[in-house]
Amino acid sequence: MAEITAQGDVDWCSFDLKNQQSEITGEVGTPIYLYLKQNTTENDRTAKIAVTFSDNYTTTLTLTQTAFSVTADYDKAWGEQPEYRENSDYTYKTYYTTLANGYNVRNYSICYDRNRHVSNWVAYPNIKDYWSSHAYQAHNSNGRTDAWAYDDWTTQYMSSYPYYEQIGTNVQPPAIAESDQQYIIRGYGASGYDRGHMLPSASRYSTWTTNAQTFFATNMMPQNSTLNQKIWATLEGKIRGWECRDTLFVVKGTCFKNTKTINNQNGPIAVPSHCWALVLRTRNGNLKKKISDCTADELKAIGFVFTNDAAGAATSIKDAARSVQEIEELSEFKFFRNLSPDAAEAVKSQNNPADWSL
Repeated sequence: MAEITAQGDVDWCSFDLKNQQSEITGEVGTPIYLYLKQNTTENDRTAKIAVTFSDNYTTTLTLTQTAFSVTADYDKAWGEQPEYRENSDYTYKTYYTTLANGYNVRNYSICYDRNRHVSNWVAYPNIKDYWSSHAYQAHNSNGRTDAWAYDDWTTQYMSSYPYYEQIGTNVQPPAIAESDQQYIIRGYGASGYDRGHMLPSASRYSTWTTNAQTFFATNMMPQNSTLNQKIWATLEGKIRGWECRDTLFVVKGTCFKNTKTINNQNGPIAVPSHCWALVLRTRNGNLKKKISDCTADELKAIGFVFTNDAAGAATSIKDAARSVQEIEELSEFKFFRNLSPDAAEAVKSQNNPADWSL
């Protein structure tokens, strides 16, 4: 038997679609359906469901229905998710993939600026399952596909240069027109700038698709070549090394304090003045709790900012360290939206390189 034992002052969930039914019986293996009314309030609400088996074993399940939001498709409980910021030029999108272990998961999310042709930020979970396997053929030993592409391309391995080919399209909604993306198949053609990954290829070696998605134009920024190949790459390696049993949540992005651009066949690509990265995790690495349920003393966060030039390339990781609050002020975005209100200020004000062995 299953029984709804508590759901607050309003009856919003039931075992019957039309009538308010709080109890139901059934057999093990037979689905029981629970119907929910829309939450139109500004607060989350919870229900308790007690399940009793024939041997009198009882367990209680807790169901949480989140508050009403006009951006419901975006407001997911992922720890890396920044706050939604309305702008007619922005497209918010999440790429999904299936890992070598068979799990269908989010790969990364973006806030893409179609006017600048660059993402404002890319947010992703850092878990070893994403890079610990190499279950596909590539032209090198590490699993890097080098499948530079628009984000609606499906690609596969090819034995000769460029070592991949387009075999179709697979548009993950919302669609971003190819004409609104960077044309990056042959690089920028601008001296001193690399196609800089925000989500690094080396963090996504599990399957061909998982890695190929990191070569989408929407994951690229024009990045100073020395910065990209040296200290930024070193930071990326350290971030993978901070992986723990709990998820490490990462956001990387761009800031535009000038109007510099690179010519491109799909229109000018804005060159970031700054490149930054943010990380958030539980302190002991094994709490098995959602970020929203953690107190400030259970979490640690830090950020890093580099100017996108030779001076940035010469900056050490420790000297680049900043608080999340400082990068919010620089970028004008708000990060880690799922921190509890009680913890947010304390966590976002942290800037303790020693906490990260720096």
